[in-house]
Amino acid sequence: MSLQYRRKEPRGGTRDPMYNPERDFALVGVDLIRAAMSALEAQFHEPWFKQFMNTYSLTEADFAQAARPFAQAVSRVVDAPNPTEALQDSGFSDLPAPVQMAIYCKLGQVLLAAVWSGVKDVSKPESDPPLSVLEFIDDVEEMVAKFELR
Repeated sequence: MSLQYRRKEPRGGTRDPMYNPERDFALVGVDLIRAAMSALEAQFHEPWFKQFMNTYSLTEADFAQAARPFAQAVSRVVDAPNPTEALQDSGFSDLPAPVQMAIYCKLGQVLLAAVWSGVKDVSKPESDPPLSVLEFIDDVEEMVAKFELR
């Protein structure tokens, strides 16, 4: 699956060309992962994260043990068919779920911070959120409605 992006509404009367954000992720993705791994250091633990660690008896040693197989999986980006197989092959997927969750949580926080920064960079404080954010809000409302029907 490849990400393809094109504005729904054309600018200046012409349809914008397709944009492939994976090219940008190829350049900055590993830096985002590096930032997430750094966020596992104690100095960056929020109170709720400390509580999560206490609940599951996690230590920084657990994160250190997980960092190697995670890095090994990422290093297979060129030859592995997909990240799931690379994570399984490296042994990361065999680690306790709370350890995996901690790493994925920090990845999520870094991704959100990157999106936040990027949207602010292309927006003006007095303007409405970009169309992509407004579409996201609509998508979430549809998802919530489906959950509420169950």
